[in-house]
Amino acid sequence: MNPPVYPIKNFLETLYDRIRGFKYGEQLVISIELNKSTSRSKIEILVSKMDHRMTLSFYDAFYQLHPDDKPWPYGDTGAFTDVNRNKQRLVAKRGNHGGFKDHGKWMRLSESELVEAIYKSRDFNLGSMKIESRLIRTQWLKSKDSKTLVAYYHDISDIENQV
Repeated sequence: MNPPVYPIKNFLETLYDRIRGFKYGEQLVISIELNKSTSRSKIEILVSKMDHRMTLSFYDAFYQLHPDDKPWPYGDTGAFTDVNRNKQRLVAKRGNHGGFKDHGKWMRLSESELVEAIYKSRDFNLGSMKIESRLIRTQWLKSKDSKTLVAYYHDISDIENQV
């Protein structure tokens, strides 16, 4: 594979990112412990700090369960959920066992729905949920005699210090 390298395009994309106020950082994954003692207010604070730079991932054990049902401890009835904030809206994509729920669409979600889903599922998340820095872009760069695919992620180091 010999992908083309466009240095001028790469420079313009990087300049455009700076104009938009993007700050590059390492790909960062922050694990947050969840258990019975995790309070609703702690979850509300985490959700309120979410912005376009990160993805929050957790297991929603109650997704599509009847209100009277409880998650089955020996089964997998829920959905792995990734949540992003696009502009001022929260959107979630859910999946399980290699497939997507809701036909792989990003579905709108309110802050209160997200807080409730995390709070109810906190004992079924294998002990943690995670916040990951989102990818801004990838670029092919040429260095000496080789080409390298470089991934640029949002800097979320400020969030890591607050969690």
